[in-house]
Amino acid sequence: MKKTGPAAEVVDCDKLAEKADSNLNLVYFGAESGHAYDQFISAAKDVTQEKYQFFVSGADCAATYGAADGGMAIIRKFDEPHVAYSGEVHIKDILAWMNGNSVPVVFEFGEDFIEPIFGSRKPAVFLFTEEKDTAY
Repeated sequence: MKKTGPAAEVVDCDKLAEKADSNLNLVYFGAESGHAYDQFISAAKDVTQEKYQFFVSGADCAATYGAADGGMAIIRKFDEPHVAYSGEVHIKDILAWMNGNSVPVVFEFGEDFIEPIFGSRKPAVFLFTEEKDTAY
């Protein structure tokens, strides 16, 4: 469905928190036109970003997520829940930022993290322990 429908779903500010319910959501805040919007849509259409859901919302709720009018933010369910984009508005930079913010800083290793770490050749430190409830 994601590949046959629109690249991003348009939602109002009131519904955004409810709709952005997956682990990784990228939201563009502002008018549905212009360079930043076009770069956002290019990111939404990128086939390597299947782990993300994409939304467009009004500029009126951008500040709630640390973004500006015409800006983007990741809404996620780990680490810092809102990460605003502050780099160059170019697809290459946006995709690199998305990939860099797609994995928690500390996590219990499992199948969900094989591709983000080994496939992307990201550096990682592993701690082997039997302790489950210790904060690191």
